[in-house]
Amino acid sequence: MSSPVETFTTYKHSIELQKNVADLWWTVDDNEREITFELHINTTGWIALGINLAGGMKGTDIGVGWVDQRGSVYFQDRYAFAKERPMLDNTTIDWFALQGREVSGWTAIQFKRLLDTCDLMDVPIKSGTNKLIFAYGLTDPIPSGPNGEISYHENQHGSRALSLRSYTDSLSEDTFAGLDYFDFRLNNACYISMLY
Repeated sequence: MSSPVETFTTYKHSIELQKNVADLWWTVDDNEREITFELHINTTGWIALGINLAGGMKGTDIGVGWVDQRGSVYFQDRYAFAKERPMLDNTTIDWFALQGREVSGWTAIQFKRLLDTCDLMDVPIKSGTNKLIFAYGLTDPIPSGPNGEISYHENQHGSRALSLRSYTDSLSEDTFAGLDYFDFRLNNACYISMLY
């Protein structure tokens, strides 16, 4: 992981979203039907994590947060109808900040939401692959408060496809460094031959 900031708690899963830029930790609580995330991004501006069924910006359910100069944490529930600034989701607030801080130029925010909120402007976190996007700004929203408006992220964004509910932490690239080859083995595999 790139972030020099210690996490607020211990998580079941983690991934480096972009080297030296963004790290994500999460734990799913199936009993409470919720997921807790912790996002660290190398900025002192706003940070965002979005969930989408198809990838890209359109139809993305987004949590946007920042820590202001006084150390107060703000978090917004937003939705992107198109490839433009996502609007505030005023139907229900389903992303909740738990805590946050800025350390050594990084913003770290812990937040949670239900796996399925039943809100039309939210995307359910399902078993299987979930499409995630992340983005960040270089400054806090103006005004810095619950109704702050985020700036355009320019090239400060990325995406990943992850299985949030049944994720297996992947091996680091260092595990395979120096190997000339490795074998893939399939047990109980069926092969079908067809003659033409």
